[in-house]
Amino acid sequence: MVGYVPGEQPQDGVYIKLNTNENPYPPSPRVIAALKDAVNEKLRLYPDPNATSVKEKVAEVFNTSPERVMVGNGSDELLAIVVRCFVGEGEKIIYPYPSYLLYKTLSEVQDARECIVNFLEDYSLPEE
Repeated sequence: MVGYVPGEQPQDGVYIKLNTNENPYPPSPRVIAALKDAVNEKLRLYPDPNATSVKEKVAEVFNTSPERVMVGNGSDELLAIVVRCFVGEGEKIIYPYPSYLLYKTLSEVQDARECIVNFLEDYSLPEE
């Protein structure tokens, strides 16, 4: 299997990178003030590794139990966990195109068979 090769990362400051969720502009002064207010004694401690309070709040909002809520460090981690748990080598993984590039990467990592479904002209999915 060929290793993952990230896309080009220009460093010249001429381009605004839209593929890495970076913001070319500094945060607003209100955000800076809120961050300064949030820095307190708890900052030196690791957070709850089970994210218990987050799971409880999400469960409350969606009227389910905290045991049915999964949290992670962003969508990449959550998608990787789901694919590793439910897609075995040679099994089919279906995803729309154009879409998030990570779907293809995770398919390749799992040696899954890709089944790409093209969006229609109006970006809806075909019924079949």
